[in-house]
Amino acid sequence: MTQMPQDKVRIFTAVSLPDHVKEEIQRWTIDNKDKLSFRNFTHKEDYHITLQFLGDTERGTINALCEALREAAVKMQQFPLSVGDAGVFGSPLRPRVLWRGVEGEIDELAVLFQYILDATAPLGYISENRPYRPHITIARKFDDSKKINWNLEKFPAQEKIEPWLVKDFVLFQTILGQKPMYKIIEKFDF
Repeated sequence: MTQMPQDKVRIFTAVSLPDHVKEEIQRWTIDNKDKLSFRNFTHKEDYHITLQFLGDTERGTINALCEALREAAVKMQQFPLSVGDAGVFGSPLRPRVLWRGVEGEIDELAVLFQYILDATAPLGYISENRPYRPHITIARKFDDSKKINWNLEKFPAQEKIEPWLVKDFVLFQTILGQKPMYKIIEKFDF
């Protein structure tokens, strides 16, 4: 693993999840772990909904970034979200990522996403060239060696997790090799 220079941090914006949601997702994951052919599972404290990945960023620019993100936050009002069904990215037979969907006021989440893109663009951050697909990453790196008969459609449906009110978003720092690996730098209330 390559070390990042001390003057840079790897950062992204996200909606963090309340504890009751994290606990229910973890319970579902543990209950189904014998059916999940993945090498890496997300730590409970790292469950989130990514908004914009900002990448390796000079520490000295974080204050200006936070000011821009505060301007995005004041435009928002609180909105409800809930956790949806499981899905995958990649081949259904050998997926790269297992995730839980996001339901509720998805249009408001898309508005927040756009406000953040608009706020960070003048600072030189470039949005990814793909559609925004909000999700909560559960696991990565499919593991063929487990010889599990993998079929997402055979998973039992999880009881509905109580919705929550999104009241803020956060700026996370990624600390590779640590669990949990995401640390909140700043929180932006609506």
